[in-house]
Amino acid sequence: MLERYKIDISEISAMTLVAYDKNGAVRWFNISCTINMTFIMQVQYSVIIYCTVFMYREMDKKIQMLSSSLRTLHKQFFKTLILQISTPTVTLFSPVLFIMFIPFLNIQTDLPTGISNSAIAIYPAMDACIVMYVVKDYRKAMKSNELTFSIRK
Repeated sequence: MLERYKIDISEISAMTLVAYDKNGAVRWFNISCTINMTFIMQVQYSVIIYCTVFMYREMDKKIQMLSSSLRTLHKQFFKTLILQISTPTVTLFSPVLFIMFIPFLNIQTDLPTGISNSAIAIYPAMDACIVMYVVKDYRKAMKSNELTFSIRK
């Protein structure tokens, strides 16, 4: 990091994953750390998937009592929830998993960090855009405000 970015590693927070010694011997402690982090993420996603399936089944039974417009709204909110769960998976956790497992390939890389930083920065905006795109009432309100805003200019 000192050679490439002119930054001393002791001055920033960082975590390194070195899978092999200079001799090619496996560093089991580092590998167990990576496996532990992967296991924790798998448990979290398993809970999310279980709750999503359970919620879908229960929601399907309960919304039959509602009017068609409320049923549509509930389904739109459920789709929003699914997309809001999927978005951080793609923008945040997939790049982290890739970076965590690349040391096992024992190749020297120079990863472009700008892409992952951009994904992390764009996530909050994507979260709001998902709600505005999927929920029809929000989309209508946004379009009517755009029209009003452009007329006032």
